[in-house]
Amino acid sequence: MPTYRVLVNGKFDHPDADARARLLAELSHHQAIGFTEDGLLTYSAHLGAFTFRITLRGEEERDVLDEAELKVMELMDAKGYPYRDVAGKATCMDDIKIRRR
Repeated sequence: MPTYRVLVNGKFDHPDADARARLLAELSHHQAIGFTEDGLLTYSAHLGAFTFRITLRGEEERDVLDEAELKVMELMDAKGYPYRDVAGKATCMDDIKIRRR
């Protein structure tokens, strides 16, 4: 089964004061960059947009994109963070060719 790295972008949808306070309190935990099997949520103190990076395995790119978008929406819903404009892009790691000298 191919391995995909999926980058899901979205925007915070006018979080209330409580959600803003929780997001800012957790900010230091959401500064890492990379792809993991559990997914990494990253955002800045501006609280305008967020990025979710995850590594998934699947047969079809569309299925992997749907799964990643669903995971980030479930995460945001569970934490009570309002969001909008969620869209992902997938890169098949099996298709990447490394040119060596």
